Amino acid sequence: MTGHRLLAAALAIVALVLAGCGAAGNRSPARSSAPDRSGASVAGAHHALASRQLAALRLPAHPAPRTVRVPILTYHRVHSFATEYTKSIPDETVEPATFAAEMRVVSRAGYRTITQAELFGALFRGRSLPPKPVLVTADDGYADDVTQMLPVLRRLRMVASFYVITGRLHEAGFLTPAQVRALDRAGMDVGAHTRTHADLPTLPLASMREEIAGSRRDLERVLGHPVAAFAYPYGRFDATVVREVRRAGFALAVTTQGGTTESSLASLAMPRIHVGRAQTAQGVLACLRAAGGCGGGGGG
Repeated sequence: MTGHRLLAAALAIVALVLAGCGAAGNRSPARSSAPDRSGASVAGAHHALASRQLAALRLPAHPAPRTVRVPILTYHRVHSFATEYTKSIPDETVEPATFAAEMRVVSRAGYRTITQAELFGALFRGRSLPPKPVLVTADDGYADDVTQMLPVLRRLRMVASFYVITGRLHEAGFLTPAQVRALDRAGMDVGAHTRTHADLPTLPLASMREEIAGSRRDLERVLGHPVAAFAYPYGRFDATVVREVRRAGFALAVTTQGGTTESSLASLAMPRIHVGRAQTAQGVLACLRAAGGCGGGGGG
């Protein structure tokens, strides 16, 4: 199936689900300049207003059709592959120096990272975005979100969204609850990626709800505020999965399908651009500039 047909299928699925009613509550993190015990020093008020708006997000039952071009970059690990404690798929591990170079090039080219709240505001409230907006995302919740990615993002005054597998919060190599809070206080968005990285379309309904709604509850207990964003494990979803993501209260959800256009009729099936190990800084920039990005992919 072609990329266009995949995107059309995703739009059709989400449009059907959005015809129902439901609401999504979201985040309003407090920020502190004090260091966190996780070792991450925390920024002040960067993007504070946009982040606080997440507390009031609610998907309308009948959204007005609206699209915005916002490329969403997908990362998994930013780590030296040779020294990984928990080995990942090689293509999903970007070396720290490469990630830093990619973010520098993106910033110098005039792209501005945005929050989930800013994207929601543009899609559902017609609010303006900065010139050349981009979302930076990272899946799975590895510890290098804090140790490798966060210092680069703070240095460049950028924000990102981190999708956490909540059942791994106490596993070696993954984020701890304290580190999740450190990301939140630094102005980053924290979203759910299920409890166990389950293949959602294959699950019985009760198990599916535990994975989706349960992961949201887990994060809300850690963060102390509502969680807005979700990422589908392996990028796999169908109409039932999307319905349950909406039912759980999520407002925005990302896939592994390729594309750069986000739609108010498909906010629970947003496309992304996979950034793999072989990608270069100039290659990432080329993907951002390309009309349709550089395709999706990645493990999700």
